[in-house]
Amino acid sequence: MEFKKKWVIVLLLIIGFIFGFYFKSLIIDRSKNNPISKSKSNTKENRIFDQNINEIDFSEKLHGKFILEGADYAGFEFIDSKTISWTNEMFPMDPDTMRLKWIDKNTFVATLTKNIDKKCPPRDWIRKVVSYDGSKLVLKNIWTGWEDSADDDEIFDKE
Repeated sequence: MEFKKKWVIVLLLIIGFIFGFYFKSLIIDRSKNNPISKSKSNTKENRIFDQNINEIDFSEKLHGKFILEGADYAGFEFIDSKTISWTNEMFPMDPDTMRLKWIDKNTFVATLTKNIDKKCPPRDWIRKVVSYDGSKLVLKNIWTGWEDSADDDEIFDKE
């Protein structure tokens, strides 16, 4: 009798898992969980901003500290038009200073200024502004590493 109870419980758990995985898309509205759509409201100002994102010169708009969403310290600090720093979550008291160069109005390259290994080229990060509403900044992290990896969006809150 004890053996049958265990099998019934195991089967119910497996069936529950399968149904939960299968019906997940019906339960969760994906647009509500999309952090980019959360930062955009339906105000006229934001709709205009979204339509003209390629016309805004972000080299003049981005100043100050932006903390990576979900982190305590990690993030960028736009110091001036040519300097940016990156604070790592593990070592918040030792931020990396980077040279900032804007490729166009919403895409920049950040290059580490500290030479770690003379045999290797400097590390470059390329980021593109996806959206910015004055308090929430979304950057597309354009992959520049050795192996293949997809670009991804990073969300920052203005400090």
